Amino acid sequence: MRILVVGPIKGGSLPIGRAIYSAFNQIGQDARFLDYSNWENEFRDIVKSKDEDLSCRFIYRCNIRLMKEVLEFKPDVIFGIAQSPLVSDSLLIQLRKAGIVLCFWFVEDYEVIDSWKSYAPYFDHYFTIQKEPFWKELRRIGCKNLHYLPTAFDSNLPSSEGQALPRIDVSFVGAPYPNRVHFFRDLKRRGFEIYGDAWEGYDNPSVVVGHRWVSDIEARSIYGRSLININLHSSAGPDSFGEGDFVNPRTFELAGLGVFQLTDMRTLMPLHFDLKDEMVVLKSWKDMKRAIEYFLRHGSARAALAKKARERVLQGHTYEHRAAEIIDTLSRTQRAGDRWTTS
Repeated sequence: MRILVVGPIKGGSLPIGRAIYSAFNQIGQDARFLDYSNWENEFRDIVKSKDEDLSCRFIYRCNIRLMKEVLEFKPDVIFGIAQSPLVSDSLLIQLRKAGIVLCFWFVEDYEVIDSWKSYAPYFDHYFTIQKEPFWKELRRIGCKNLHYLPTAFDSNLPSSEGQALPRIDVSFVGAPYPNRVHFFRDLKRRGFEIYGDAWEGYDNPSVVVGHRWVSDIEARSIYGRSLININLHSSAGPDSFGEGDFVNPRTFELAGLGVFQLTDMRTLMPLHFDLKDEMVVLKSWKDMKRAIEYFLRHGSARAALAKKARERVLQGHTYEHRAAEIIDTLSRTQRAGDRWTTS
């Protein structure tokens, strides 16, 4: 099967797009990656300008680049990722009429990013990291073939052991969402380090790198040097803790690397990990602080949990596993005909 993966221009979904593209090839598909990331600076300038004419011209250029790739590669499937520039309804309609199967993987929180409202109905298959009530909203606007597909661990990226750098007691790598800003102000202890773009705007003495994006390789070095990695899922509510549903990419990343993490509760977490033997999941910030102090003192418990979590990820939560799920889904729905399905 020839699959054209249309990459995002920027953002956290970009490495996911690259990972699923590589995974398609590794499981025997003929995949190609359409990379728009070299247009990121231009895109940022256009967004800042708020010039509608420039924005339309930019989308037009994205469409031209896509069509050139389609004519050359002749894909059976076009696979978009959240933030991919697949936003022209007329173009999507024409691609479907040409017999190309259109798929999209929305790897964002639907309540935070609502671009799905405009373009989701034009895709033959829509993959999400959330279920209800998101699926109800998608059905309401005419979406067919909804599929639950969480993110995964990219086993192909090189790891950095980090022995040459100092050990870190407790770390967090990620963006300053309101809940993280709120709770991390309360974690006043030595040995806690924060890394991530835009943290410099907040008065938190634990910020080590706060003025730039932390690369995947650098993040893996930080993870490997940390006794405890905090995995606090993003939320727009400053007091929100343990109330969300989707499992973020960092959960699978940390587990796949075999490093120890403490995470907040997610309703979909039990689908992927044993909450007794593989993952420490907390329901309150008070419990998180207690768990930090406990596991700093119990290295053997950290090691045992991290080992089991890694085994679980390698058995079923790599991007090769996700790619195989996608191909199986497409094969099943093709055999069954274009009917309304939810999986």
